[in-house]
Amino acid sequence: MEAARIEQWWGRLDPGTQQWLMDNPGTVILPRTVANAIRASVGDAPDQDHFEVSDAARSFIRTKAEERRAGQNAN
Repeated sequence: MEAARIEQWWGRLDPGTQQWLMDNPGTVILPRTVANAIRASVGDAPDQDHFEVSDAARSFIRTKAEERRAGQNAN
């Protein structure tokens, strides 16, 4: 999915894109709108028609989604 590991650019994503990824953690091929939002935030992603999400990136996104759910349940 990425030239750099997702951990390196996750914080540069806008909250809406992070939210979409956490709501859809198993997605392998991202919709063009989400891919474009990532490209706009990261700036170093390859220019291509689709954005493929690696196993490692999906695992990272699932972890972020679980952390978010745990935080919401704590409130």
